[in-house]
Order: sequence, then C-alpha cells, then structure tokens
Amino acid sequence: HVVSELLQNADDAGATEADVRIANGEFVFSHNGNDFTKDEFASLCRFGYSNKRSLHTIGFRGIGFKSTFSLGDEVQLRTPTLSVSFLRERFSEPVWIDDDPALDTRVSVEIKDQFCQKEIEKNLADWLASPASLLFFDSIRRLRVGDREVRWDSAGEGPVPGSTWMTCSAEPGRKYLLIRSQDEPFPPEAVEEIRQERMISSDDEAAFPPCRVEIVLGMEGRLFVILPTGVKTKLPFACNAPFIQDPARVKIKDPETSPTNRWLLKRAGELAASAMLQWLVRADLPATERCQAYSLLPDVDRDDNTIEGSCGTIVEEALGEAIVEREVLLTENETVVQSDQCVAAPSRLLSVWTAEQVSAFFDQASRPLLSRHITVDDRKKLSNWNLVSQIDKNHILDVLEEKHLPRPESWRRLMSLWAYVADDVCKTNYFGKSRRSVRIVPVQSKDVLYSADEVVRLGEKRLLQSEDDWDFLSEYLLVINQNWPRYLAEQRRKADEEKNESLQTAWEAAQRVLATLNLGDSSDVSRVVAAVAEKAFANDEYPLEDCIRISQIAAKLGATVTEQFQYVTQDDLRTAVDQKIVVDLDGQLDLFVDDQWYEEHVLHEDYGQDFVSCSQLEWEQWIASGKSKLLDFIPLQNSEQRVWG
Repeated sequence: HVVSELLQNADDAGATEADVRIANGEFVFSHNGNDFTKDEFASLCRFGYSNKRSLHTIGFRGIGFKSTFSLGDEVQLRTPTLSVSFLRERFSEPVWIDDDPALDTRVSVEIKDQFCQKEIEKNLADWLASPASLLFFDSIRRLRVGDREVRWDSAGEGPVPGSTWMTCSAEPGRKYLLIRSQDEPFPPEAVEEIRQERMISSDDEAAFPPCRVEIVLGMEGRLFVILPTGVKTKLPFACNAPFIQDPARVKIKDPETSPTNRWLLKRAGELAASAMLQWLVRADLPATERCQAYSLLPDVDRDDNTIEGSCGTIVEEALGEAIVEREVLLTENETVVQSDQCVAAPSRLLSVWTAEQVSAFFDQASRPLLSRHITVDDRKKLSNWNLVSQIDKNHILDVLEEKHLPRPESWRRLMSLWAYVADDVCKTNYFGKSRRSVRIVPVQSKDVLYSADEVVRLGEKRLLQSEDDWDFLSEYLLVINQNWPRYLAEQRRKADEEKNESLQTAWEAAQRVLATLNLGDSSDVSRVVAAVAEKAFANDEYPLEDCIRISQIAAKLGATVTEQFQYVTQDDLRTAVDQKIVVDLDGQLDLFVDDQWYEEHVLHEDYGQDFVSCSQLEWEQWIASGKSKLLDFIPLQNSEQRVWG
C-alpha cells in the first residue's frame, strides 16, 4: 500500500493531483499540496505516531510515510522548504541534504531489488485499472503514472444536496453519482471500540472528530476505507466510511461484533434513503431523471449469512426503516405518493391507452399509475419490497374478455395492443388458456372493441356505399373496420422499405392474431346478408324503406340470398322469395295475370325508385345474376292436357 499511503498524505496536504513514476530503478512520488508545517514534520519523524485523529484515512497507525522503506533503505523528501533524507536504520532522524528546493512535494527512493519493483508496478497498474479510491479523497482528483493518467472530473451538481455527478477519464461516457453525508459524531460504543483498536489509553481525553459516509451510485457494492476492502456486497452502490478493518486489513470487522461498523452501515442505508426521497420530489427535473432515484434501492438476500450478506442486510434494513410511510412512488402524473396510493401497470399498455384510461379500466380503485419511466429492474425491486401492487397480464386479459373497452386513438396504438396480447391469443398448447374471446377488434361505426365472435370481415371490393350504410348495418351486424386491415398492409410495406425490425415484429404479431381469430380472410357476404335479414325480418313492423335498403346492400355486396329472404310486394306485405316474386321491369306484367296475383307476387315499385345503397346498374346486374332469386317474368307452370281423337 505504499502508493495508497502516500496519496493519503498528499490528500491531507490539500493536493489536487499526484504523480508517480519509476525511472532507472528509482521510485518518485510528487504532489502539489501544501508544504509541511513544523508540527507535521515533527510528526513525520516519530514512527508509530500520527497527528491525524480522523479515522477517515487509509491507515491511521502512523505508517504512511514510513511505508516507503519497504522499497529501499533511503528515502528522500524534497519540498519548497525542506530537503532531507531518512535511512532505514535511523528512520526518525532526518539527514539534511544539499539540494535545491523542489517546486512541489517529492518523495523518492532507490528500489532495492527487482521483486520490489515488480510489486510496486503491480500496485500502480491496479490504481490505473481501478481508480475508484481517488473519489474518496478530499481533494486529489488526478493521478499520473508514468505517461498515463486517471482523472475524476465533476460533471455537475447531483440531484440532491451533498451529491455530485462524476466522470472518470478511464470511462468518459459513464457517470457516477457521489453522495456524501453530513459529518456526525461517533456514538459512545463506537468511540470505545475505536480506542481499543487504536490502543488509546482511557486517560487520553482527546475526542474523535465527526465523520461522514459516502456512497457511489454506479459502482459495484464494494466497501471502501478509502482503499477497497475485500467485502463486495450486492448493494447497488459502493460505500466508503471509516470502517474498522479486520487484523489482516483485507475485510472489515464483522458488524455483528463491531458497533462502529454497524453504525456506519446503517448510516449508509439512511443516506441512500434520504437521497432517494429527495431525488424523487425534484419536480424541476424530468420524470426520466427522477426515476433514476430507484437505482439506489437495494434488493439483497437477507438470508445470506456471510459478512457480505450481513453488511448488505444492515444497509437495506436501515433504508427500509427510513422510508416507512413516506411518499416513495412516482406516478405517471409526476406526483409522489405512498405505496397504497399507486399501482403498477405494464408500460406497454401506456402505448395503447392514456394513463387515466388504464387506471380506470384495470384497477378497481382507479389509482394513479406508477411512472412508465421506471426501469424493469427497478419495478421488480419495488414489487419485491411490497411497495407497489402490479396489474398482471392475466387480469388485463380477463378485463379484455369481459368489457368492451374504447378503441385506441390510433391504429398504431391498436397494433401495440395486438402485439401485447398476441402470444396469449395465439397460444395453442394444451395447458394454456385460450384467449380468443378478448375484445380487441375494431368495428365499423363503433368506438369500442369487440371479440372476433361478434364481428365479420368484408373484403376490400365489398365496401358499402356510404357511412350511413355502415351505421344501418351495424344495428344488425358488426363488421370489422376496413381501415384496420388496410393499415396492417401499409405497415408491412413500410417495415420492408425502412428495414424497421420493431415494426416488422409488431406487424407479424398482429397478423398472427388476425389469422387466429379467423379474420385473415373476408367472411362470406351471403352469410353476412342472411344474418342481417334474419334479425331485421324478425320485426313484424319492419318499414318498407329498410327492406329496400337491405336488398340494395345485398346487391352492393353481390350476395346470394336464401329462400327465406323477404321482399315487399305490391300489397305492402313482406313475402319470402320462395313464393315466386317477380320484378316488373317494363310495367306490363299486369297484362298477363289477374290483379290479386299481381299484388301478391310482384315486387313493390319503390325498389326501382331511389338507389341509396347501390347503383341502378348494380341492382340490375344483381337481379340478372340470379343471386337475388327474383324472377324477371311470370313463372310458367307445367300443365298437362290430354286430347282424344
């Protein structure tokens, strides 16, 4: 830890940058901090003693400068006012050397052998590879090693007081959030433990100054005492504090036996909770940034009995206690509410309906929705914490089967709905529940969605004359909105032209649904007309103009009517077509039949007056085709007469 100890000394001196190099077997460390005061230099000359009372240092046992003797037998120190050397044999006695003062503070030592040099080179490589500890110094932010450099730069104020966004030169595109607590005094039990660890006499009444705790969001959950310890938790942030370390100085003392470490870990949890709550209420920030606060929420295994698990559990439990009955859930309308006042819905539903609609449709209490900008992982953590209830997919499918929900505002939104339910609608395995009855089909002249069993599909060439015809038909039959298949066809072309994979995936899902619901092809128009006629003619007082309109719609669609299809004859009565109904095209049929037969069997003249739902040509062609089952002349009857002679 030679470099680490020297960096701590430099930080204590207020340095902002340090430089380390090895040249011709000589190790040289320099920094731009303050020169030694008289007391500091005196302290330097007393091995095993440190004038630093603060625990928030790398090594508080007074070995910082003396650690350089592990590299060689003579250490030279040069500052603007000092130029001395120390020998291993008489390490507390400075030897003045005749040399020009340095512009900065510089420590140099001749490395005694290649093994020491390899070890120090490895130590330097570690600093270059993982410069996290630089963040925890008070002032040092830049370290040069030979011709390489690592540097931490501020990327601006963080979202809460005491926080700063930081970037590292090693990963310039990545930001870390450094959050620092206020200084707090050590509790009595911690002070007593520290005295025992530092072997300070009970007669020494000097107090320990307050200390702070730091967490770094974006780093792995390792614990630091400036330098990284061997304790790597499952927390979503690193934590730096003056933890008491184990005798080997690899990990920290087990918090179960260390009141100091327990207290520091609890403070880390409370700091994370405070930062998360303050971040969430920043109404001046975009919702996307406010939702990042949930990345501070831990989700550790509380049954993990290792020291890593114990540390993570203490932090998590402290955070949990700090947010009890607090407003902790960010909603879609960007307010923050308590856990029982919010519900989470799949974010894909918000691409179909508005947040208010989703809440009203799928939550019995119509609570506001959890913000869509919260990541999947953070949503899972909130659920694991029982902070928010989820509207699950099965409930959504149940509602879609039970209710006629409003049609989404655009075809793109409807395609999102179809893509969302596609796997469930198209499920074919034996154990999976069929969801073919979900009401997701858009219907002509209707503002709500229907199930496939309630609708029919007419082909592109079978379109009706006007919107009024669709309204008329919808009283008896629901027809899929013809613009929906058109839209899907356009999206296929667009996906191919633009090589848009997400659009292609959504289109394919919608096509699977269309095929599964048997709406991929047009319904038989004859069956459609038969179904309409059956419902319409069940009314004994069905008006003449509506009877004519049904016939004209049948002509427009080119449908073949059944034998039970009814027309109105000259006597203003409805008569089934199997009773031989004749069209008097030239108005001369009355010359061939008696008046009663004419009244009962000739089609009412109003059928040939106003062509509202089809053209005259379409009407005449339909009659000529035989699909109307109307006759164009009086039917001849077979008769037999025997002549004897």
